[in-house]
Amino acid sequence: MNEVGYVVGLVAVSVAVLALGVWFVRREIRDEVSPAPLLWTGYGLVAAFVVFGVLRTSWVVLS
Repeated sequence: MNEVGYVVGLVAVSVAVLALGVWFVRREIRDEVSPAPLLWTGYGLVAAFVVFGVLRTSWVVLS
């Protein structure tokens, strides 16, 4: 049961980080800091690493 709790916590923190990232990108686009495609591309790369890390860690913990 401890492993399941760890994975649930990891997923919850990751979702919060990704949501914060969306907020940050939208704010930067609104303030016209950088071009939108560049910001969304960067966010997509970071999000892909986060999702990959969560899946890999969950697989290792639960197996």
